[in-house]
Formats: sequence, structure tokens, C-alpha cells
Amino acid sequence: MRHAGAKTISMPSHQRRQLVTLRNMALKKMFFVNWFKKNGRHFPWRNANVSPFKILITEMLLRQTRASNVSAVWAPFIQRYPNAEALAQAKRKDLLRQLRVLGFGNQRAEALVLASAWLVHHHKGKPPSSLEELLRVPHIGEYSARAVLCFAYGKKIEIVDTNVLRFIARYYGLKLKPDNRRNPIAWELARAALPRRINAVKEHNYGLLDFTSDICKSGRPRCEICPLSKSCKWGLAQIRVEHTS
Repeated sequence: MRHAGAKTISMPSHQRRQLVTLRNMALKKMFFVNWFKKNGRHFPWRNANVSPFKILITEMLLRQTRASNVSAVWAPFIQRYPNAEALAQAKRKDLLRQLRVLGFGNQRAEALVLASAWLVHHHKGKPPSSLEELLRVPHIGEYSARAVLCFAYGKKIEIVDTNVLRFIARYYGLKLKPDNRRNPIAWELARAALPRRINAVKEHNYGLLDFTSDICKSGRPRCEICPLSKSCKWGLAQIRVEHTS
């Protein structure tokens, strides 16, 4: 049975056959949950009782910047704009001043205001709890919508951002396009890795995000300390190179 929010995947038959093979390499169901409990990052938006609106806004703030930058401005920003009504009426110059450290000030400010205004007009200021409706919110894409469903509403749903896509490509030895929307096999593999217990999915996805940010880095992956290096296609290749050099 497919879980709520599962993405309908369309892929060629040869990719379907490849997927069957790759699933035999599936990660242990609780790997990222356990990794998160020992090594996970702590951010204010990961605390209990953070509202769905604040989770959605956080995902928009996190785009194309470091989480540490967002952490530095998160509390005062959320205090000033605690709901969609307040943010929809925000003055551009005030937003630009608060968001300067994150970069892309004009684009980010416009996106935040438009999304908030849409929520006020269509959903009384509250983010919807379905994937289809979340994708209607201006400037909310596939990853952000799924992050809201998981982290705000506790739904069992896979997430694939740029870092996760890179990890999947390396671990399974795949050549994937840089756009996560054009890689149906990546979504299927991310779904296969979800833990069975729904109450573990949030920690799994946090662990996946933190692991791919801290260990499976873009430029210099830390294969020497990676606990998956002996089952990862990329990691095994690095070990072979070291043994022959």
C-alpha cells in the first residue's frame, strides 16, 4: 500500500528493472534515525510545537543559504512575523534588512509575501496538509511541500533535495540529472528507505538531511569516517583507489 502523499512515478521499463536490483541494496530502515539521534543538528525550527506556517516559512528561508545563517535570524524574524497575516503585510525595506544575511533579498522577500498572502486568501493563513494543495502555494515546490507534510504534519513521506539526490547517486552508483523533479528513480529509492514506523519518519528525514550535509558533502565527501562507505558504490570506489595508490 502506498502511503499518503506518495508521488506517482512514471519511468521507462528498463529503469523499473534497475529499481528492483537497486532495492536489494536498500539502506537499513533505521540508519538515518539512529544517526540523527547521535549526530543530528539542533535548530529552533526543529523544536516541538513549531506551527505549520513557521515550518513552511523556514523552508523558504533555507533555500540557497546555510542553515546556520537562518538560525541566526530565525527567532527575531518569526517573532516579528508569527503568522501569515503579519508577513503578507510586511514592508519590503524591513524584510530586506532582516534577510540581508541570507542573500537573494528581493526574490526571497517577494516569495515570502506572495506565499503568505495566498495562504491568507485561500486557507485562512494556514498551510494546507495535502501535497496537491501545498504545491499551489506560490514559490512552494516539491521538496518544500513534502518537508512541510513531514515536519509540520507528521506524514510518512520521502524528501529529496540537492544533497539527498547527490547521496542517492553516489550510494547506488547512478548518473542522475541535477533537478530532483526529473529523477523518478531517486524518489522511489528515497521512499524505499523510509522507516516502517510513521513516528520515526521525521527523525529519519532530519537524519538524511544532516548526513548528506555533513558527511556526503558536495566537494569533499568524508568517506574516511562514513559508516556507509563499505556498502556505498562511491565509497567502495574510493577504497579501491586508496589501495592501489
